[in-house]
Amino acid sequence: MKYAYLFLTLILAGPGLAESDHNLAREAASRSEILPLAAVMQDVSDRYSATLLEVELEREHGQYVYEFELITPDGRILEVLVDATTGEVLEEEED
Repeated sequence: MKYAYLFLTLILAGPGLAESDHNLAREAASRSEILPLAAVMQDVSDRYSATLLEVELEREHGQYVYEFELITPDGRILEVLVDATTGEVLEEEED
């Protein structure tokens, strides 16, 4: 169920955005530049005991990062940046 929201977010975001993110992720993964999203996503969900709302793959300062938006059981919204190459949490922020 939680992965269904990710899929819907990419679809509803518009064909250009979804296609761009999808191509970026596929190309980076094929060159072994990033970890598979499924592995990183499970680690983040477990670590924060939270449900995934949205995830994006971005390139910031020459480095690929996964940007996760999560909701905790008590309703807090968290934004977590993860190095897509190593899986290391780079930053976390509460909205």
